[in-house]
Amino acid sequence: MKQIMEIEQTSPGAVHVAMDEPRVSDTRGEDGFAPPGISSSLAGPLSGLLVLAGAGMQGIANGTMDAFCFGFLLFVAGYALVKTVFLRGRAEQRAFLLTFGVCIFAGGAVQWYSLAVFGAPQSFVDAIGFLQAVFDSPPYYTWDEIKTLWIDGREVSRGAPLAVYIWQGVYHLRRQLGFDFGPYVGVMFNALVMGFTASVTVATARELFGDDRWRLRRVGTLFAFCGLFILFGAILLRDCFTTFFNALVILGIVRWLCKPNLRNLLFAAMLTGIAVGAMAYLRFESIVLFGLFWLLGVLSWLSEERLNTTRFFAIGVGLIVFLFASSYLIEYLDTSLQFRSEKTGAYIDILRVSSSQKSLAMRLIVHQPLPIRAVLGVFYLMLFPIPLWAYFFAGAGEYLLIKGYNGFYQLFVMPLVLAGILNVLERFFREGRRLTPLHFLVIYVLLNTVGVAVTSLEQRHLAQFLPAMIILAVVPDTRERKTRRKVHSIALIWGFGVILVHLGWMTMAR
Repeated sequence: MKQIMEIEQTSPGAVHVAMDEPRVSDTRGEDGFAPPGISSSLAGPLSGLLVLAGAGMQGIANGTMDAFCFGFLLFVAGYALVKTVFLRGRAEQRAFLLTFGVCIFAGGAVQWYSLAVFGAPQSFVDAIGFLQAVFDSPPYYTWDEIKTLWIDGREVSRGAPLAVYIWQGVYHLRRQLGFDFGPYVGVMFNALVMGFTASVTVATARELFGDDRWRLRRVGTLFAFCGLFILFGAILLRDCFTTFFNALVILGIVRWLCKPNLRNLLFAAMLTGIAVGAMAYLRFESIVLFGLFWLLGVLSWLSEERLNTTRFFAIGVGLIVFLFASSYLIEYLDTSLQFRSEKTGAYIDILRVSSSQKSLAMRLIVHQPLPIRAVLGVFYLMLFPIPLWAYFFAGAGEYLLIKGYNGFYQLFVMPLVLAGILNVLERFFREGRRLTPLHFLVIYVLLNTVGVAVTSLEQRHLAQFLPAMIILAVVPDTRERKTRRKVHSIALIWGFGVILVHLGWMTMAR
């Protein structure tokens, strides 16, 4: 008998993770409660309008109307692929449409802005470097050249040769199709990747919540309007790829935890293998985290029920593999940690250059001992930038403007995330302290947030773990009055904390 995760309401506002069969479609969105966000019937036309407007702006900014054709080509091809993979997943299809449309529109808006203010469609330094690495026609850089590519005295690939290689392939395909060269090609492809990532995130939520359309649609909406995801789909950055591959790993692990059988285990292992191979050439220092995720997943699996023959056998095989691979794992861990330490130092140097030595981040976080930095760094990432309007000034680059928007996005979404985490933790202590896939996601989010806080303090690095945070944000069933009151209480406390932080900032800034 297959065991499938399902959300069951035991009392108003309480989410209970139960094992049951069969998976039952949740139709509570039709019993008087209007589901949030944009309905599935409107997602397609709205996405089409956003693509039309965004592609038009990108076409004007790039000086070619080929952006229209290329944008709609990706739109049709991407939707066809998502519809094929998620044949009956209307929520997954809706998430792709909405995310792709928003990213294309945002890409057009920021390219117009950048062209008006800086005279070029892309002004962010990383985007400029990546654009310099791809060409209109052969000869292109070889793989070996990309891995050690330096332009104008700076390393272009920045440990991400795979991103440059993929973009060059996309630009080559663009040439074969007869479209004009321009930044719009890479940016639109990034939007396509973020659309796929949205579908994968909703698919992960489906494993947890079953066919609860209210929650699945909310996941898609929150994903589409997340500022950091818009950033990755509107500017030529590699982070769209790192977010996608992290989402694949989490989908595999969560699916296995929800339905623990050999087929899903092999499926999760395959996705992890693909992600490890890709991340080795996207963000090498992050590979070690996949091992940690699997360790958390196995612990969750072992704690769900009493140990049986299968679990004892799995533990035995795992120990044998660990013993044989221990020397390699230790060597790899040392290399990864050393590389991460070097990157951490580099990002701290960047923070020192971009911030004064008396800034809030430097005084209260970077210069503090590790335990204090971990705690304060987490709050800094949850409420960033400080102040919230810090990136809205005359002449600000498009990169800063989108991150400034994300600060307000987090301001309103974080109470839902906190309510979701508290809800899951309450269940842990109330129901026999038994780990479930939702508990796995909570630990996953907390550990990765602390990890970014003690290393780079860069929100772009946190963004690859945000799909799990968005899923936790839909755990509270705000259709229930008791839950809404609880979320409102958390929001009031959160808002009061935000005000206190800004008052502290104003005091220290004097």
